[in-house]
Amino acid sequence: MVLPVRRMVLYKHGVGFIERGEKFSGDEPIKLKFKKKEMDDILKSLSIFDSGGGRVTGVSYETAEDISKQLAEKAITVPDREALVGLFRQLRGYDVRVKTTQEELEGTVMGTQEDKKAGKVMTEDQNTIIIQDADGKVRPVKVEDIVHFEVTTSEAKEDLAFFLDAITSERKKNTKGVTVFLDGKEHDVSVNYIVSMPSWRVSYRIAYDKKGKTILQGWGIIDNQLDEDLKDISLSLVAGKPISFIYDIYKPRIVPRPVVREEVRTVSAPVDLESGMEEYEREEMEMEYDGDMDDMMMEASMGAGGAMKSRKRAARPAMAPPPAPAATAAALEESAAVQTRTVEMGEFFKYDIETPVTVKRGQSAMVPILQCPITCEKEHVYNASKMPLNPVVTMKITNDTGAVLERGPILVLDEGTYVGEAILPYTTGGSVNHVAYSVDLGVELKEEHRSGSNLTQVYISNRYFQKVHLAWKETTYKVTNKKKDGVDLVIEHPKSNYNIDEDVTEKPTDETDNFYRWKFKVKGKTTSDFKVREVTTTYHSEYVKNISFETLKEYYRKEWVKKPNFDKISEIIELTKDIAKLNKEKNELVNEQNTISNEQGRLRQNLESLGTSQKEDTLRAKYVDKLDAQENRFEEIKARLAAIVVEIERIEKTIDSKLDEVRNNE
Repeated sequence: MVLPVRRMVLYKHGVGFIERGEKFSGDEPIKLKFKKKEMDDILKSLSIFDSGGGRVTGVSYETAEDISKQLAEKAITVPDREALVGLFRQLRGYDVRVKTTQEELEGTVMGTQEDKKAGKVMTEDQNTIIIQDADGKVRPVKVEDIVHFEVTTSEAKEDLAFFLDAITSERKKNTKGVTVFLDGKEHDVSVNYIVSMPSWRVSYRIAYDKKGKTILQGWGIIDNQLDEDLKDISLSLVAGKPISFIYDIYKPRIVPRPVVREEVRTVSAPVDLESGMEEYEREEMEMEYDGDMDDMMMEASMGAGGAMKSRKRAARPAMAPPPAPAATAAALEESAAVQTRTVEMGEFFKYDIETPVTVKRGQSAMVPILQCPITCEKEHVYNASKMPLNPVVTMKITNDTGAVLERGPILVLDEGTYVGEAILPYTTGGSVNHVAYSVDLGVELKEEHRSGSNLTQVYISNRYFQKVHLAWKETTYKVTNKKKDGVDLVIEHPKSNYNIDEDVTEKPTDETDNFYRWKFKVKGKTTSDFKVREVTTTYHSEYVKNISFETLKEYYRKEWVKKPNFDKISEIIELTKDIAKLNKEKNELVNEQNTISNEQGRLRQNLESLGTSQKEDTLRAKYVDKLDAQENRFEEIKARLAAIVVEIERIEKTIDSKLDEVRNNE
């Protein structure tokens, strides 16, 4: 019994839910064929129901093991050539009943004999079979005399039957059979399962009518990759993305066990009281899945449950009158009879095609799934990051169709004329999308950018001037409409960490995650400007004693610094200047110290090279006097450096004291 496909549900993520069914009488098993790669999905999802009074008693399926490995374990195989003689070779030791042209005899096969003659090639029928009969006599039987024979040993008969079944299966290596056994006489069987299927696709046509209704038409595209024709099946297309996976359940697994070896004893060796256990292969643990996910997918795919809400059935549109109309919205609305029932399934959305669908094996089909009015408005959208000079022409589509629109290409018709193509993104009910289908070369936009920063506030906090700046940037969009007709222009401006200055720029009419949008009416043959000003607040810190006197006076003039603090900070600035002078002197003294040290090194080298002459004695005295003078200067510098350090420390303490007074005055 072969069950035809009655229903098919296709999903966007490459899974198909198949339902087969038939009413029939008798207990003939149901034969199903699947591709080997589909067996994991079949064993995971196969469900069988019999509502005709019978019941399912069992399911068997062909193993995943290689046929050649199974045959190697059997006693009997038949070679491809010289099959008869090769079979008798395999039957050595088994009983047979042979009928020849002269007689019929029973006995046990002992083997075969090939009577080779010099210079001649022997054929199969020139061989001889050696059989021992019931009386123990060895009888040669020529192959050419055999009319037929029968294997009488049950074990050999079973092996031969298995070989023939296996060879039949081997012809379709990638096809595996599943057999469903039934009990009872009357059956109404439904077999359900999921398999990998090509994702269904969708393409749209939208006919824009400025004065009347805009019509959206959708076509579902499906592929039949089953090994059979689909005839008058019920088809459903599901929008959404349920979780699905392939679970390796078809391939048998043998879990390794530890091997404990028998203790070996010999007469001469002592008894070994310990027995070793060999290491065995470590197998990684695999995560186990319960059946909840499969049940969820099966339930969602079958459309069962009271939670599904059906929408009203769309009225059958009228037949298109001859001759063929222009591609207007009205003509598109009348062009195809769409009989689709839309069903909400929680996070999914399903299109039930109410007209039976027929698709030949290996072919594809387009089925109408949607045809209804939709709210649509033509707009010109400018986005510099996508089109730096001209706006793109878009259809602003509000999904009020009552259906979820899957992602797909959309052809745009304007007043019956093709004007472009676009991609309609995945759109839920009530969502709004701009579908860009053309570029308007008659409208140009240029941008001018300015930026700056203004100091707005200064206050003292913990010995620091805290300065508040208002950073700003401006973008001026210069719009030129060269056409005589006006356009609805939408400017998309990128968002940043700045905020719109609503004192200069009006509040955006709309916004997305990444852009602000402003919509305008731009008259024909005009040029206009639109300025977007954005502001943000930044904070900077400056140590009080590092400020200049001119900056302090500016802060005082703007009343950011009070008079007592102005006086204290002025004193701090003067003290800071004193420290700077002392540090400058300190650096000069350190440099002089280094110069003296280098000069003394040179003089000492010269002294070491002098001899005992009178002239050299005079030069030695000169060097010694100079070294003595440098040493005195070196000591003076050392003392002055110590005094400078003390003086700087004293001034620093004075500054710290005045800084505390400044902080206390705030």
